[in-house]
Amino acid sequence: MFELADIITWLPAFALVLMRVGGMMLSAPLFSSTTIPVRIRAILVAAIAVVVFPIVRPDMQHLPPTLLGTAVAAGAEMIIGLTVGLAVNLLFVGLQMGASLIAQQMGLGLARIFNPAMMEEDDLLAAFYVLVATALMLAMNGHHLIISAVLDSFRALPPMTVTMQPELLDTVRGLLLSSFVIALKVSVPVVVVLFLVSLLMGFLGKTVPQLNILVVGFPLRIGVGLLTMVATFGITLVVFSRGYRDTVDALAGMIGRLGA
Repeated sequence: MFELADIITWLPAFALVLMRVGGMMLSAPLFSSTTIPVRIRAILVAAIAVVVFPIVRPDMQHLPPTLLGTAVAAGAEMIIGLTVGLAVNLLFVGLQMGASLIAQQMGLGLARIFNPAMMEEDDLLAAFYVLVATALMLAMNGHHLIISAVLDSFRALPPMTVTMQPELLDTVRGLLLSSFVIALKVSVPVVVVLFLVSLLMGFLGKTVPQLNILVVGFPLRIGVGLLTMVATFGITLVVFSRGYRDTVDALAGMIGRLGA
C-alpha cells in the first residue's frame, strides 16, 4: 500500500513521463485532432503515463532538486514527445501539399473548407486525402505505431538522459525531404495529365477559334483530373503506406541517436 509521502515523492518523476506522452498527443496526427474531445485525450495521456511510469521510474535516479530544474526537464521531455508526433505529421503535410497542388491545377483551389484533422483551412481535395490517409493509418494500426514509438523512446532514451547529436539534423532534413517526395509522387500523375490537357486546349484554341476555351476548358480539366485521381488512387495509398513505415523507421533511428 502506497503512502501519501511516497506518492508526493514520485510526482516530479511522473510529471516527466506525463509531459513526453502529452507532447506526442499534441502533435501526432489523429491524436491532436479537435474531433477528439480534450477530456478523452487527457484521460488517454494519463492512462499511458500511469502504465509507463512503473517501468521507467527505477531509471530516474537523478531528478532535479529544484522546481526550476524540474520545469526545464519537463520541457525537454515535451520536446521529445512533440518531435515524435511531428515526424509522423510531416507525412500528412506532404500528402496535403500534393493534394493542394492537384486542386490548384484543376481549378478547385478557391474551394476551401476547415479541416479539423490539420487544424486549418484546406482545399476540398486536401481534406479528402487527409481523411482517407487517416482511415488508412487506422486500418494499418498506425496509431499503435505512434504509441509504440513513444514507449520505445523511454527504453532507448530514459528521462533525464537526452544528448543532442549533430546527426539529428540529417534525420530531420530527411523527413522534410520525404514529405516533399510524397507530395510529388501524389501530384505528378494528375499534374502531367492536366498539363497535356492544357496543351490540347491551346491547340484547339488556335485551330478552332469559334471554340470558347474558358467555357469548355474548366469542366474538362475538372473531369479529366478526377478521372486521373481515381485511376491513380491505389498508387497514392501504396505511397502513403510505404512512407508511413519509412517514417516510423526513421523515427526509431532518431531516438536511437538521441540515446547514444
